[in-house]
Amino acid sequence: MAARPSLVDDLRATAARHGERTAVIDGTGSIDYARLDAMAEVIAEALRGADVRPGDSVAWHGAKSCPAVAAVHGILRSGAGYIPVDPDGPVARARLIVERSRPRVIVTDTRARDQWLTVAPGLTWLPLPTGPSAHDPLWFAIPATTPRPPLPDLAYVFHTSGSTGHPKGVVHTHASASAFVDWSVAELELTEQDVIVNSAPLHFDPTTLHLFGAARVGAAVALMPASAAPFPAAYIDFCHQVGGTVWYAVTSTLVWLARRGTELLPRLGSLRAAVVGGEVLPPGDVNALFAAVPGIRLLNVYGPTESNVCTFHEMRGPQPLDAVIPIGRVLPGAEIAVVDEDLAPVASGETGQLLVRGSMLMEGYLDPEQTARAFVRTRDGGPAWYASGDMVRENAAGELEFIGRRDAQVKSRGFRVELGEIERHLHAVDGIRDCVVVATPDALFSTVITAFVSADGIDEVKALPQLLRDRLPHYMIPQRIVLATGELPRNANGKVDRTALTELAARPDLGDSPGLTIVQ
Repeated sequence: MAARPSLVDDLRATAARHGERTAVIDGTGSIDYARLDAMAEVIAEALRGADVRPGDSVAWHGAKSCPAVAAVHGILRSGAGYIPVDPDGPVARARLIVERSRPRVIVTDTRARDQWLTVAPGLTWLPLPTGPSAHDPLWFAIPATTPRPPLPDLAYVFHTSGSTGHPKGVVHTHASASAFVDWSVAELELTEQDVIVNSAPLHFDPTTLHLFGAARVGAAVALMPASAAPFPAAYIDFCHQVGGTVWYAVTSTLVWLARRGTELLPRLGSLRAAVVGGEVLPPGDVNALFAAVPGIRLLNVYGPTESNVCTFHEMRGPQPLDAVIPIGRVLPGAEIAVVDEDLAPVASGETGQLLVRGSMLMEGYLDPEQTARAFVRTRDGGPAWYASGDMVRENAAGELEFIGRRDAQVKSRGFRVELGEIERHLHAVDGIRDCVVVATPDALFSTVITAFVSADGIDEVKALPQLLRDRLPHYMIPQRIVLATGELPRNANGKVDRTALTELAARPDLGDSPGLTIVQ
């Protein structure tokens, strides 16, 4: 029987083959594959000494850096899977994820450890050995809670916004992650000569390609410093300085660079391939990239965190400005279906929900009830499908086009956001009588989130921005909080009229609307 694919094997093999080649570049320096492999081995041994066992999980909470990448590989080499936590999000949310995930060990950098000291003073923190290193130290602590039972073949757990108000833990195995890496390496023709630009945080799914695609072939992964990512000039300058050849980012990043850094785009000339996804891709921004970097390969990919990438479409030149950029055709190893409300296939050209199954699909969620709700069976008698909640249709060329969502989930800067999770936090505030959170399209950032609230007074509302910043990641903070005088509008059924409020939020003169005050 053939051995099951494992992300662990790639780093060992590459270190033996290309030990002297640069593995990771961060804002302070770089390390080669021999060093990365040695650091991962020391970390793995230390975690085994902390009773980490195959199938356990280990939380990683810290900024992107060379030691962070070594920590991820070390966790995997110990036999555990890693749970990355947003280093820039509220520590209260990090604690919630850890409490619900029940890892055997928490690993952090110094900054994150100091945050944990404020919310969990009972944890005992010890230095995590990494071998001789000039980098900042790592730390580990063992939570008091009983660890979750081992999960076979666990590679990582990514958390997405949940409609219940709590983040959902998406479980991927070495097999599902390796299937995506297999496709990425083959389709992008990755080699040891490549420099893969990483601007995403380590808790975001594009890093599967960044970290493990690089380790598979001996390419370098360049971790963009947080100080560069918000500024078009600094962003492009970093890509230029490291000689980036492959770039995978959310669509809104391309839109932002094309519109705010147009004159700088030619400095991306070392790129030979760009991959974008997560949002609708405007053709004008495609054309801006092709004009600046002729000959670049540009792929529009689709896939929720649960499935990795499952469809893609390659653009081979400028697009008509009225074009609808497809999300494309299914990847090898994946299977899709487009169905109606009764889970019956729809005719070509008709809109239906996209179902996915295959080798790249998640094992499930950490919460078995969420897993049960996410999967459906159709009349074909085959394995269960993941119901994406995304509405699509097949165009005349046989490629899928994204239409929208079935529920209250939106994308903001490439991140999935359940509007209900924001509403849950607003409802929990004393003095807030009612609230509705809506999303409207935005040309630059894809989505603007607006919270409408009715409250006892404006003082309660003024405190909301900071309260939300303490509880939610930055991409879930509403750009606008609007206080309504009296009650929020109702429809004929007596429910809050979300449609009317969405139309209000889209108006440029929202602040002049009677009975509404924009607080933020």
